[in-house]
Amino acid sequence: METPKTPAEAMQRILCDRLIEACAETMFDEVRAPVEVVIQRLAAYTLAQLIKIEGRSGAAHFLRDIAQQVEDGALNAYERGKGN
Repeated sequence: METPKTPAEAMQRILCDRLIEACAETMFDEVRAPVEVVIQRLAAYTLAQLIKIEGRSGAAHFLRDIAQQVEDGALNAYERGKGN
């Protein structure tokens, strides 16, 4: 994934990560949603916003780019048993 360019961008990412985590914990703990439902709802929201901003073609390109980054190892530290 792209590295933040400024300390402000880095802080913005940290704050967004904390908010997403808090929302996910609420879905797990208070709503008792299974992980599959939480992931599906987060993905649906994300994709809808991406399509709204970039259009279908731009969204598809963005998703292909993310998939390539994952295949290239961008999230290796998060594999089961290796990180968060």
